Amino acid sequence: MIAIKITGQKSFMAKLLTTDCFDLFELEEADIETFNTFKIDGRINKDFYKNAGTDQAEIPKGLFSSWSKIRPICFDLIKGKQTPLSFKFILRPNDELKKKIFGDLNLPLSPDQFFPCINIRFAQGEVVIITGMSTSVFTLDKDTEKAWDSFIPGFLESKDINAQIT
Repeated sequence: MIAIKITGQKSFMAKLLTTDCFDLFELEEADIETFNTFKIDGRINKDFYKNAGTDQAEIPKGLFSSWSKIRPICFDLIKGKQTPLSFKFILRPNDELKKKIFGDLNLPLSPDQFFPCINIRFAQGEVVIITGMSTSVFTLDKDTEKAWDSFIPGFLESKDINAQIT
């Protein structure tokens, strides 16, 4: 787990909320505190699609909604003249990104046993990203966590996001 302070907040927020920069992520959870506190559970309600007579191909396959689908909603809640009091987004890499990051590594866990995430928090005028990793099985091995912790700073740099590890 590492903490990364975003130094170019305005640019970062524009990339997070108005571009496809983070679209290879899924939203696990969002909390946005403005004039009200808004909570979004990113888990997909599959029953919603069954009741609407939706074609099977249109039903999302994963557990969580894509960031690209939820991003406009979060943007609408945050935009305006006043800065939010705080927000928190927990994002997970989608299967494509997870395979790209971990696919060539000889890891002791299978992809369905570990769950990397980033926790993006804004509070008291600062944006901080904290990496995290959970597993569904007990392991002492830290290779997956180390790979994730080394990927995120490079990812941010590749997107021209100014940040420093704290």
